Amino acid sequence: QELRKDPCGNSSCCWLGYKSLCRNCGRPDVDYNGWVYGNDWWVGSVVRYTCRAGFLLVGSPTRSCQSNGRWTPKPTCLMCQRGSIEVRESELNGTCDSTCENKSYFGPTKLGCSLINNCKKKETGWKRFFAQCVPCICDCALT
Repeated sequence: QELRKDPCGNSSCCWLGYKSLCRNCGRPDVDYNGWVYGNDWWVGSVVRYTCRAGFLLVGSPTRSCQSNGRWTPKPTCLMCQRGSIEVRESELNGTCDSTCENKSYFGPTKLGCSLINNCKKKETGWKRFFAQCVPCICDCALT
């Protein structure tokens, strides 16, 4: 009977595997244009976020309930137009190695872009015989 009143016995947290059974983070909040998946809110639990079509998820797609009873930072869903933009490799990662695969844009916002990714080497049709960074075509989210 005592365990039914207080599952931990003395109000301290008890653990089942990686989950605390006496402290949870409560229902995780979500943007109006997003969804959160997961109904386990105990310490150690993880929930997953997605956005409606036409919205861009900014931040981590997951949140975890921490031992202090708070969720890790919430991602946001931004309405973004998408386009493409030409950037130089030096703007992508500060080097020039003639490939654009798996690089993220860390430079200042360019032509209103809030996020630049999925970059591909631009085919120029002629060979460059001098030191110059190869241009890339990147997907661009416009704010």
